[in-house]
Amino acid sequence: MKKALILLFLIPLYLTAQNNTREKSFFLNLGAEFRITPIHKSGDQAIATNFINPDLQNSGPVLNIGVDYYFTQNFSIGFKSSVRYDLITTYIDETASETERGLMFGYHFNLSYHFQIFKKGDLLVNAGLSLLNRNSEYMRTDAIFNEEGEVVDSTTSMENYNFSANKVSVGYGKGKSKIMMGIYISRNTKYFDKKKTFIVPFISYSFDIVKF
Repeated sequence: MKKALILLFLIPLYLTAQNNTREKSFFLNLGAEFRITPIHKSGDQAIATNFINPDLQNSGPVLNIGVDYYFTQNFSIGFKSSVRYDLITTYIDETASETERGLMFGYHFNLSYHFQIFKKGDLLVNAGLSLLNRNSEYMRTDAIFNEEGEVVDSTTSMENYNFSANKVSVGYGKGKSKIMMGIYISRNTKYFDKKKTFIVPFISYSFDIVKF
C-alpha cells in the first residue's frame, strides 16, 4: 500500500517534468507579427523606384506558422512561414503600373537560445535569415519617348520585390507563449538602383500549439 501511494505521488511529478522538457522535441507554433515602418539612411527612401513605396510594402500585420526543434532544453533551430495581404505595386505618375494588392509570403530560418535568468520565464535570443516578399511579381511597363518627349511606344517586363534579410530579435518566453522584438536588416533589394540597406523593426507573439 505504501509503495502504491508513493507511485501515485511520483507519476504526476514525472509527467509534469516530461511535459516541461523541450529537449529532442518538435513544437508547432502559431502567431502574429506587426512590422513597423522601415528605417532608412537619410535620403534613401526618396530615391526608390516610382513603382513602389518600400515603406508601405514592408510594414503592417503578418500571420506566422512555424516549427521549432530543440537539440537541448535551451537551444533550438526553427522554420517559419509568414503570409500577409499587402501592396504589390503602386504608381506615382502615368507611366507606372496600376496599384495592385495581393498575398505575399516569407520564409524564415532561425537559431534560438533560452537563457533561464528569470524565476518565471526565459530570456530569448534569436538570429537567422528571412526570404521576404515572395509572390510579389508584377508586370512593369516603361514608356519610350522620342526626341520631342512624346510617348511613342512602351516595353513590359515581369519584375518582383523579393529580397532577403538578416533577422535578429530578443524577447520573453513563459510556458507556451513568446513575445519578441527585433529587426530585419535587408541584404539585397530591388527598390534602389544602387545597393542600399534598410531596417524593418517588428514585434511578434507566438504560441506553441502542439508538441511532438
